[in-house]
Amino acid sequence: RILPPMLDAVEQLHKARPDVQAVVVLAPSRTEAEAHAILSQHNSNNITLVQQQTREALAASNAAAIASGTATLEAALLETPMVIVYKESTINWHTLGRLITVSHYGLVNLVAGKEIATELMQKDLTAENLTSKLLELLEPEANKAMRERLHEVAHKLGEPGASSRAAELILKFLRQL
Repeated sequence: RILPPMLDAVEQLHKARPDVQAVVVLAPSRTEAEAHAILSQHNSNNITLVQQQTREALAASNAAAIASGTATLEAALLETPMVIVYKESTINWHTLGRLITVSHYGLVNLVAGKEIATELMQKDLTAENLTSKLLELLEPEANKAMRERLHEVAHKLGEPGASSRAAELILKFLRQL
């Protein structure tokens, strides 16, 4: 569900900015063979695959599209500008959507208490929207501004033990619901 718009966005980015190198970090549960099979069906030749080097890839990135989850916090700690993306099946989205009453879905935004990173969820996750937001983040001023906001989020998380503190913040937030 999330791959087609992301792969189309990579193609659009490459047309708009041939200097941009797209990198896909494989989830630990996925193999390189699976990824190559998907990419070959989509004619995506402009993508570098990386496995088990999420931190290094994020640290080297000028901007990232990240599936909502703990990776957004990792990107925040590295001050990597990001767009948060997520697409679920329609039935799951509508079922779970009635149970979730938060104003943001991305952990980085929940910790910040406001939208730091754009969230493209469900029907908003299109190749055009994602391309547009990533191109914005690649502009020097926007990139610098987001890095500063992410620095503030990283500061909220504090010293080592951030995972425990983030979990506590999330539990505290959920108890208020």
